[in-house]
Amino acid sequence: MGYLGEEIKKLGFGMMRLPQKDGEIDLEQTKTMVDMFMEADFTYFDTAWAYGGSEAATRKALVERYPRESYQLATKNAAWIGCKTREEAIAQLEQSLENTGAGYFDFYLLHNLGEGRTKFFDDFDLWNWALEKKAEGIIRHVGFSFHSTPQELDALLTAHPEMEFVQLQINYADWDFPAIQSRECYEVARKHGKPVIIMKPVKGGMLANPPGPVKEVLRATEPEMSEASWAIRFAANLEGVITVLSGMSNIEQIQDNLSYMRNFTGLTQGQADILKKLRKS
Repeated sequence: MGYLGEEIKKLGFGMMRLPQKDGEIDLEQTKTMVDMFMEADFTYFDTAWAYGGSEAATRKALVERYPRESYQLATKNAAWIGCKTREEAIAQLEQSLENTGAGYFDFYLLHNLGEGRTKFFDDFDLWNWALEKKAEGIIRHVGFSFHSTPQELDALLTAHPEMEFVQLQINYADWDFPAIQSRECYEVARKHGKPVIIMKPVKGGMLANPPGPVKEVLRATEPEMSEASWAIRFAANLEGVITVLSGMSNIEQIQDNLSYMRNFTGLTQGQADILKKLRKS
């Protein structure tokens, strides 16, 4: 789409919920999924220091098997997890570089800002530190992921206009849900001119198997399309979106996602109206 000078298609591979086998990440199935994703010309992969084993699996399934310039890799700094000093917080970047072997990160996020978690990034001055790492070339784009109110998001983006993007939880169920306020957070990001990466478009899998009445309407409208496809297409249809992350856990999920996102051109007005009605029902 060309946001931030990067050509990225509207589907991103979330490496948080990788397939499991005997209690471990199933590396061979992960490699197959990565291959399918890359062969379909999708290139954005999202992992995090806090996702146990994900960065190492990303190294083995992606970094060691594809040219570095052929994909974009994002990871995150969770300074609020067990960090008592600035040194401990910034060490997460070195650990992520070691885990992934990527050399640099295309997108680096201050992870899960909002509420009491933001204080760690302020106290450790990770805002300026991240910009320093960008100047060194270790990070190409700096932003943050966020779970809180639109008012707090507005304050953060006002205080830190240097942030290049924001990652938000957006899906059609949470669009006007008071506890999440997806729409208002999205509108705040756009007001500040920040492109958005979308997480939890299927609400942690809940919208892949929505309540019976919702499922009946979606299947009656598009019998050949999965319920999950409605959720991801809703998110991808929004303006200013860099990519929509899907946390894919098996080959069937990636096959489904690729089937409708490979040539995605947007929702029709009729499809958008159906989702709007379902939100109000």
